[in-house]
Amino acid sequence: MRSKLILVAILLTATALLAQTFRGTVLGTVTDVTGAWVAGATVKVKNVNTGLERTTQTSGDGSYAVSELPIGTYTVTITQTGFQTAVTSSVEVNVGSEKRVDATLKPGQVSQRVEVSGAELPQVDTTSAELGGTLTTETIASLPVNGRDYTKLIYLNPGIAGSPDQISDSPGSYGEFSMNGSRGRSNNFLLDGTDMNDGYRNDPAINEAGVFGDPATILPIDAVAELRVLSNYEAEYGRNSGAVVNIVTKSGTNTWHGSALEYFRSGKLGARNYFNFVPDRKSPFNNNQFGGSFGGPIVKDKTFFYVDYEGQRENGAQAGTTCVPDPAVIAATEASIVAGGGIVNSVTTALLARNPWPSPNIAGASSDATGCATSNLSTSTRFFNRVDSLIAKIDHNFSASNMLTGRYYFGDSNQSFPFAQLSGGLLPGFNTITPTRVQLVSLSWVKVVNPTQLNEARLGWNRFAENFSPEDLSFLPSSIGLDTGVGAYDGGLPAISVGGFSQIGATTSVPRNRVDSNWHFVDNYSWKSGKHDVKFGYEFRRTTILHVIDHNFRGTLDFDDLTTFLEGIPSGGNQVTGNSRRHTFQNSHGLFVQDSFRWTPRLTLNLGVRWDYFGVTGEKNSLLWTFDPANGGDNVPTGQLYAKDYNNFAPRVAFNYDVTGKGRTVVRAGWGLFYDAFSQDIFLGHLPWNCVFCPGPAYPGLGPQALATGSVTGAALAQGQPVYTGYGPEGDFFSVDPNMRTPYVQNFNLNLQQQVASKVVVQIGYVGSKGTKLFQFYDINQPSHAAITAADLANGVSGYGVPRPYSNLFYINQEKSSANSIYHSLQASLRAKGWHGLSTQANFVWSHSIDTASDLEDFLPNQAQPQDSTNPAGDRGNSSFDIRRRFTWNFSYQFPKWSGAWSRLKNGWGFDGVLNLQDGQPWQLNYEFEGEYSGAGEGFDRPDLIGTPQYSRNPAQYINLTAFAAPCTWASLGDPADSSETNCVAGTRHFGSLRRNSLRGPSFKDFDFSFFKDTALSERMKLTLRAEFFNLFNHPNFANPSMPNFIADIGSPDYTTGRHSGYYQITASGDVGIGNPFLGGGGPRGVQFAAKITF
Repeated sequence: MRSKLILVAILLTATALLAQTFRGTVLGTVTDVTGAWVAGATVKVKNVNTGLERTTQTSGDGSYAVSELPIGTYTVTITQTGFQTAVTSSVEVNVGSEKRVDATLKPGQVSQRVEVSGAELPQVDTTSAELGGTLTTETIASLPVNGRDYTKLIYLNPGIAGSPDQISDSPGSYGEFSMNGSRGRSNNFLLDGTDMNDGYRNDPAINEAGVFGDPATILPIDAVAELRVLSNYEAEYGRNSGAVVNIVTKSGTNTWHGSALEYFRSGKLGARNYFNFVPDRKSPFNNNQFGGSFGGPIVKDKTFFYVDYEGQRENGAQAGTTCVPDPAVIAATEASIVAGGGIVNSVTTALLARNPWPSPNIAGASSDATGCATSNLSTSTRFFNRVDSLIAKIDHNFSASNMLTGRYYFGDSNQSFPFAQLSGGLLPGFNTITPTRVQLVSLSWVKVVNPTQLNEARLGWNRFAENFSPEDLSFLPSSIGLDTGVGAYDGGLPAISVGGFSQIGATTSVPRNRVDSNWHFVDNYSWKSGKHDVKFGYEFRRTTILHVIDHNFRGTLDFDDLTTFLEGIPSGGNQVTGNSRRHTFQNSHGLFVQDSFRWTPRLTLNLGVRWDYFGVTGEKNSLLWTFDPANGGDNVPTGQLYAKDYNNFAPRVAFNYDVTGKGRTVVRAGWGLFYDAFSQDIFLGHLPWNCVFCPGPAYPGLGPQALATGSVTGAALAQGQPVYTGYGPEGDFFSVDPNMRTPYVQNFNLNLQQQVASKVVVQIGYVGSKGTKLFQFYDINQPSHAAITAADLANGVSGYGVPRPYSNLFYINQEKSSANSIYHSLQASLRAKGWHGLSTQANFVWSHSIDTASDLEDFLPNQAQPQDSTNPAGDRGNSSFDIRRRFTWNFSYQFPKWSGAWSRLKNGWGFDGVLNLQDGQPWQLNYEFEGEYSGAGEGFDRPDLIGTPQYSRNPAQYINLTAFAAPCTWASLGDPADSSETNCVAGTRHFGSLRRNSLRGPSFKDFDFSFFKDTALSERMKLTLRAEFFNLFNHPNFANPSMPNFIADIGSPDYTTGRHSGYYQITASGDVGIGNPFLGGGGPRGVQFAAKITF
């Protein structure tokens, strides 16, 4: 009764933490030889490396628990008068885990000792129903990891699948992955228990990509003591519905220890890319990663330090071919203009003086004023990646009951990459430059109140600063008379397209920059009372983002051909101007209480509830604007974007049953409700068009104008005269549903764990999830099908002219919490540690994930917005990250020691490896520029499915297009040269019957392997030499057909039949598909050598 009253009191008065602990717990039950509980026994738990010792006593039921122990190796000593002393050595305490150390005391003297090894303890989890896995420092250090990117280790856990725009063995560009049906941005990253999230994207701040797929900063992988990935977790974890990635960094010990390392990789040692058809041509590439660590005692048993530095120097070139005008052709065209009485424009002449087009270098290729028959320029555009990362940590024990930990991380980088290639620019001099700086600071204080009560507080701050600029930022177009109206911040040439030739200028998406800052405070209180282990707590987060995205502020200029370019007469072009600077903030709070109740020695119940409040996003200068349909489209109100949601209560319940009572066979099950925090790119990421923080277009009654678009007049460019005029409002709106709620996911599982040998455990079970109120967006101004049909029958007007509900506006894309998902899976795993020299882990998942939207952004067509916004349920289909079967296997093996002659040479050999096998990811075909078949004006329509798609292993003929047709009744009504939607019979337009994500991409097969040799240099120092092979068998892994262009454009149908013909081709390997052509997954075989000294 007393314990029940205590629990009720805690539920009513909880005012402490959300305890994403980065430590562990030792617990157990002490009995005598008759099985009776031994109360009042003294339990001492001592860290063998730091000397930290904690003491407690067993309760009346013989149980004990020592929580918030730094991860490491411990000795557990249990004494009681009249009994022999029980000692368990080599007890490994892992991050966020509970290590059960039970003891049976034998009658005798305390001076008599009975010793056992922790290796003999049960290896199954008898206390919780959480899912996931833990990678220890030994595993992390031994496995071949491409680019030494810790996020790739996440894929070695069960239930993980890649996001749709990533490849399969690494989260790729933004650290995104799906766990058990969750979305790619529904994960929570913690470093030593404090926030490591980028609040803009909900991605990890460290190892997030810069301008291409490589991480802009890196967490030194040798500084990682443990990496734990959890799902279906207890109430102490919140913020997101997917996985919790909890990383613990190393600490100093009483022994001086350190390392020095060098990893080297060269493109000359690897294989050529599958799509590189010139056998002797390899893209130049070098990657050096180097660094070292050092740690030890400042004051023995009291104060310790650890510091780790890692640098990366990567450089290479992106090869390609394109068309540029030959100088002779330019001269001839100028002469022709003058001969015809025309004038060669002085602005474009000044531009040519900067030599934006290199001279052709491919023999035999020719060009004229309209372009090239074949490419005449072979390019090799250089890129680089410079990264410096440092982490420092201090642990101080004021006493065994009062401990303080401080940690600082600093990462700095600069990257350059030819990002303009995505829009057709292959010329040197127009790279995107991306300097990035990430800093994280944390303090953790543990206070042991008494042997059964403990308080822990943590304070963290992280800052993510990133800037994207064109390589020619310092060049002002006005210096050559090209008056685009930009200042120094938006310097650089416009994106200039000349028909038939390669684009001049950097990508229009730069410049942009953002600075994210996050404060994170947690405080928790743990209380053991009899059979109850109670924990309750509080969390606070504040996220601020200073964001500028001057998309297309430099402008675009289009010329039909070389002649019009030299005359300076553009056929089109536009520019955005205004103020895109926004400073947003969000404050969030969380409360939880949980109880691990050991009902019987064999049955443990995990009960808990948490409450989260994710504050409404605000803007420092009150620039909050959104279209409100309730006002009939008459105004854009200022103020709160959506209603506050105080109803985020998340109960969690689970049980763990030890079937035999021997700790070798366990049945576990759990169910919980999990809420997802808002990421601020929901609102900021739509600049400059669908932007919730941009006051609306200057339509009558719709408020002031923040961003406007100007266009060229069609007249010739003139020295010092404005290029763009007639600035007017943007045509699109972004809106937030005022009733938008917090998304939530139910996670549930039932599994069996079985220890089949002393160091081997298998697990099999069912894992599922159900998502509700997930983010997506609709166009609430899409014309109805009846309106489309009526307009089409009347005059054939396409969706761009069909009357819409709000007739003075076009798109009104509204962010809503209306999508849903369901996930079912069978998951099996095997793990063994130190079994005859082998440590291994294997995971198999057979699953199916279904949803109506897979993300909150449409990076891929129809990923966030349905094809038909009036029928969002029609987009129910495979999730973009749905992978039906996935198998991973990682292993490390060291050969037994040999004695006798040459033992120094014969000993220390071993090998490691990682195998990834998986089915392909979903994709779909869309129309991009070929026509507006549905008549709705939404873009990216899907075709009709009229046959059976047939897949080929040949990437040039991946899928037959004869299975698809234009979504209308076809009548060949127009110009035979035009097979667009103008050939549709009036009134027959409709949305295509091809279901969202119903097609399958190629499978993925990759085997990374390494072998190594350890050589002792002294008693405490060794040298390790390694050779690592990524994709050892050079198996070609192809990108999803929608990559790297983020759309699988089906092209135009046949004019006569309206059906498509031929095949859809895959044009990129997996690494190129994710924008990381050298260190990304799915590339050709790569070879890396390493040397490392440790002491």
